[in-house]
Amino acid sequence: MQYGAVVVTFNRKKLLLESITALMNQTVPPTKIIIIDNHSTDGTRAALEHQGILTNSQVDYRYLEQNIGGAGGFARGMQIAQADPNLDWVSLSDDDAIFEADYFEKLIAYHSTHPNRQILTGSVYVEDGRLQVDQRNRFTSWSTFRTQAVPEAAYTGNFEFDQYTFCGVFMSLAIVKQVGVADAGFFIWWDDCEYAVRTAKLSKPVNVSAAKLIHKTYLPSLDLKTSFIPDWRLYYGLRNRFITIKRWRANPVVSLAWLSYFYARLLFKLCGPFYRGYRKMVIKAYTQALRDAVIEKEGLNPNFMPGQKF
Repeated sequence: MQYGAVVVTFNRKKLLLESITALMNQTVPPTKIIIIDNHSTDGTRAALEHQGILTNSQVDYRYLEQNIGGAGGFARGMQIAQADPNLDWVSLSDDDAIFEADYFEKLIAYHSTHPNRQILTGSVYVEDGRLQVDQRNRFTSWSTFRTQAVPEAAYTGNFEFDQYTFCGVFMSLAIVKQVGVADAGFFIWWDDCEYAVRTAKLSKPVNVSAAKLIHKTYLPSLDLKTSFIPDWRLYYGLRNRFITIKRWRANPVVSLAWLSYFYARLLFKLCGPFYRGYRKMVIKAYTQALRDAVIEKEGLNPNFMPGQKF
């Protein structure tokens, strides 16, 4: 098996160097490491040059003239990978995914005994040692794409699931060629979830639990459920989920009923303390997300720009 590793980065040169080093040190190393640099301005290129990474024939570094978001970065990386005749499989991750040395060895070993499995993942941990269970989910509804995290107890073995994230997912390029690349118009958030919906009919993902990576994210998604943290990405997560529902829902009646309930619950929650101090921002995000999803207006929204503070 010849595989490429796509890594999308933006202004995190220290993390990027760590993630690339981890890929180069794999017991079964990638044939190609495709770095998609989303117009970094922090000296990322210079740091890569200083470490001798850019002169490594294993590395394909692409510096983009503008930041096209994580979704755009993954779409570009997938295009490059599928155009390479030497590659059969591809992995997808941001620069904050640090793979253990035998991550791909374990995935490839599983595939060798289960050749019909075309989408594999490993287990995701955050730096404090917690298992990030919300990276591997099962849909409780194929009309609303509500999810339930695979319980931690399941990680004692391998398991099937429905929704992966672009955090260490490993798939056959034959899958990519059948369903196309990630939707670059999503910009950020839910691009991987929508992609999991598209690939669901072709191959059920399997998590090879012994394969592990560390997700060095500054704000683990596990912690977003306990308190509201204002984030410009909220709008994109909502809009992109609604677009996914519109495109791929199993039952439109169920979807519309759920949407009515979803916004009724929001009104109730706005009256409580959860969104205190950020109610105007939340209302704007939810209303504009629904409006844009209805007409499938993708790309950047000037009211929710990268790094914006509220």
